[in-house]
Amino acid sequence: MSEPMLNSMFNMNLKIKGESVYLKNLREKDATEDYCRWLNDPGVNKYLETRKVTIEGLKKYIKEKNTADNCLFLCILDRESGKHIGNIKLEPIDFESKKAVLGILIGDKNYWGKGIGTEATKLLVDYAFNNLNIKEVNLGVISENKAAIRVYEKAGFKTTKIEKDAIDHDGKKYDKIIMSKKHGEKIQ
Repeated sequence: MSEPMLNSMFNMNLKIKGESVYLKNLREKDATEDYCRWLNDPGVNKYLETRKVTIEGLKKYIKEKNTADNCLFLCILDRESGKHIGNIKLEPIDFESKKAVLGILIGDKNYWGKGIGTEATKLLVDYAFNNLNIKEVNLGVISENKAAIRVYEKAGFKTTKIEKDAIDHDGKKYDKIIMSKKHGEKIQ
């Protein structure tokens, strides 16, 4: 798949359905007070670089991601209620090497610890493998974020590298855990 084909997906109504959630294209209209509140909440943004946002800032960010040739930015919605509860993305996507980097945020704390992150991660990784011809999905996570590491392991990711003191977060150095999932690998 070439990059222009990815860009055309942003004009589609992409919908990836799971048991508890579904993923769809994130749009500027999804920049709501709730979305802002998540990113401004110290409990949610504890391991994020983003600490303070506005709706206008979110709209700008969403527009930038949706016009990039190497990014697929989706919202995570509760399947029953349709409520926006988080976001997930592949960025950058390198079509030549057939690799992508995954990022996810479950912003609504009412959905923490319920398997939502694992389900959304599996849905997007499967989509990348089966629809985008991606052969490997990677991610980096701060070593202190044990909940995220468990989510990624449950979704079939394996630690491939630990970069010592690679993340400067709030003036403190942390290890960066590099994790990977290759197409065809089974979850153990």
